[in-house]
Amino acid sequence: MRLNYITKTVGLGALGVVLAANLAAAQCPAADTLEPNDDCLTAVPLAAGTYTTLTVEGAGGVVNEDFYSVNVPVGEILTVDCLFSNAGGDVDVYFYDPATSPNCGGEAAGDYLVRGFTGSDNETVEWANPNAVPTTIIVRVELFSSVACNDYDLVISTAPDPCVAAIDDGLEDNDSCATAVALASGAQTGLFTSISDEDYYLVTVPASEILTVDTTYSGSTDVDLELFDDLACTNQVDFSFSFGGNGQVEWANASAAPVTVVLRVAPDAGTGSCNNYDLNVATAPDPCLDPLADDSFEDNDDCASAVPMGDGLYPGLFVSKADSDFYEVSVADLDTLTVNLFFATATADVDVYLYDDPIACGDLTSYLVRGFTGSDDETISWTNSTGGTQTYYVQVVVWASSSGECNNYDMEIIGSGGSFATPMCFGDGSGVACPCANESALGAGEGCNSSLGYGGILTASGSASVANDDIAFTITQGRASQPSMLVQGSSLIGTAFKDGVLCTGTPTERVEVVFLDANGEGTTVSSIVTNGNVTPGDTRYYQQWFRDPGGVSPCGTGSNFTNGLTVIYN
Repeated sequence: MRLNYITKTVGLGALGVVLAANLAAAQCPAADTLEPNDDCLTAVPLAAGTYTTLTVEGAGGVVNEDFYSVNVPVGEILTVDCLFSNAGGDVDVYFYDPATSPNCGGEAAGDYLVRGFTGSDNETVEWANPNAVPTTIIVRVELFSSVACNDYDLVISTAPDPCVAAIDDGLEDNDSCATAVALASGAQTGLFTSISDEDYYLVTVPASEILTVDTTYSGSTDVDLELFDDLACTNQVDFSFSFGGNGQVEWANASAAPVTVVLRVAPDAGTGSCNNYDLNVATAPDPCLDPLADDSFEDNDDCASAVPMGDGLYPGLFVSKADSDFYEVSVADLDTLTVNLFFATATADVDVYLYDDPIACGDLTSYLVRGFTGSDDETISWTNSTGGTQTYYVQVVVWASSSGECNNYDMEIIGSGGSFATPMCFGDGSGVACPCANESALGAGEGCNSSLGYGGILTASGSASVANDDIAFTITQGRASQPSMLVQGSSLIGTAFKDGVLCTGTPTERVEVVFLDANGEGTTVSSIVTNGNVTPGDTRYYQQWFRDPGGVSPCGTGSNFTNGLTVIYN
């Protein structure tokens, strides 16, 4: 995003404005010999050639842009190179057609034909004349910078447009929706499209199958794809505004009969006026519409038919928008249930919900906790503090606005806590109050709220066996991309400290530094037995201490603690 810089003079009034303008004038060289060319009406006609030591102003109370007019012959392409040193201020270039933008428009998309506005030195702008008559183009040069002025050179050239003389492919004339040419599945190579000669194709998609069209190309001109499910090309169902060599569109025919769709192929006018390209068209049975694609736990489509599950990893599961999955899990009192979903969002985004009410289960609003990030994978955790064994229901869904209709996923269920790691020291006010009334939701099993609006959660996996040495601690709901530290105590305390409640008492050990990922999660990898110097029979207390920087933590200290865990080693 670009910002417009405005020079302000404070306390000097009109005199300050005059002084600022005089200062700007003193800092800039004299106007170049092509002045005055300060607006569209005073644009100076330029022929092909090189024009040096031009000056543009844009700050210090003075705005003095430059305008030029260039005649572009029929079938030729105009190239303007603007050469300058960025140290003096960033210079941008815009092309306008005075026939459609008589005042040389503005900087909003659609006002200009094309522009060069990179933040680096120099700009190169091209425009091909698609008209049947010579066309005059207005070239606008502006200074995008807080400095007063900059010098620049212009190199103007016109040359025959290779797209005008190019030989079209053998599928012409397919230049409109009405003249679209039928295209069979398979590869089509050596095709050609241009601004004045777009390509349209008809593709028939069998019932319950999915169409995939890939395009590949070389060169600097990008090739865009649009897909319509009606023969009038009014209802766009997918598009690919590709960059740098490839693009893809997809569409699934969910009807019981074949459907013919229209594919439009056109160059991106902002990158060039024509290009060659290859297409690959394929149709295949849509797994999201195929009941045989579902997993062995079907039919588990509602809470009443939820499948009972225990701890473990369940790979190769399947879910679609039309067919959510439900699982039933029993959790003992004070145990923490963790559910991990592993998947790739390239297919469809998958979310997970947890309920304790079999009546409201599945309504997507009465949940206890949910995982609904836009990134790959989801993790939810919940501690049972009901005083007895509780039945929970896990719902796995495809996000309603996901571009994909279905996905495969792996699910991991961990009833962490229990006999070897008992959750305690919650930041919900049930014990010690949080330092600045930043208590988390009662029953959430979290530490005190961080700047994220909820507390961090610490869980354990493996076992409390010293001989096995396989215990690991995982933090979730921490601050993304921040360091954290597993802290071990030999005694249990409860005191407000930093933004949380510290429960790990003397002697306190700093066991391992864990860097959290983009989801605010991380797991220990070293030997807790060795680092914590524990032996069979020892009782130890654990918390994760994590950074919450940026001056936005609730109590302003910049760090916080998760809930605690008690582990009795054997």
